[in-house]
Amino acid sequence: MKQPAKYGYKIDSGHLDFQGNISPIVLAEMIVDASGKNADEQGLGIVDLQEKNYSWVISRFAMEVNEIPTVGDKLTVETWVRDVNNVFTSRNFRLTNETEKGNSGVMGYAHITWAVLDLDTRRSMPMDSVPELGEHIIEEDIPIEYTGRIPDIEGEVASSFEVKYSDIDLNVHTNFLKYLEATCNVFSLDFYSKHILKRVEVNFLRELNFGDKGNVYYEEVGENDYLFKLVTSEGVIASRSRMVFENKL
Repeated sequence: MKQPAKYGYKIDSGHLDFQGNISPIVLAEMIVDASGKNADEQGLGIVDLQEKNYSWVISRFAMEVNEIPTVGDKLTVETWVRDVNNVFTSRNFRLTNETEKGNSGVMGYAHITWAVLDLDTRRSMPMDSVPELGEHIIEEDIPIEYTGRIPDIEGEVASSFEVKYSDIDLNVHTNFLKYLEATCNVFSLDFYSKHILKRVEVNFLRELNFGDKGNVYYEEVGENDYLFKLVTSEGVIASRSRMVFENKL
């Protein structure tokens, strides 16, 4: 019987934000890193696909957490292929944290939808371009809501962005973390000192390329519930996001 793959990460000072907790950007990076390691082991990593002039791209991302790791903690990321359809495949993730005192438990979950990108046409490919993927499906669900279509907002401009060298990944477009970083940077340190992030989700709609510029819009649609969009200077919506917080006690 197939089992989820497990990867361990020791939390050190370089992973922490100003409050001494792992930042959502670093946590998301570890989740995607675990996905990449598992795909490599399956012979379906980015380098493997690029031999066919294809690559993986994230279409939708969702993460929920009920606690935040800090320095010295040991984070275990479990991941598995959940399903494959005509155009997309999805992975589930279970996050378990062990503190230095030995306390251990599930601290969150994540779900990512992927597409295969043709590097010549920059268009998504049917999933039968990687037929081996179906061999790795594990029919195990997780207790969070998967990312659906995030609604558009009018919003107000919170900040701007510009894609530079450090934002570009192996697919020669913006690393997915740039989208998340731009969203997280909307809020002040004072806001983060009074709130705890519980859920973040992103719909990736268009590629951002080197030199692209634009604005980040946001709108509070409910108590501690915020929607965002990244819009280029040409008026193209590159992503829509959602962040849900709780007030600190």
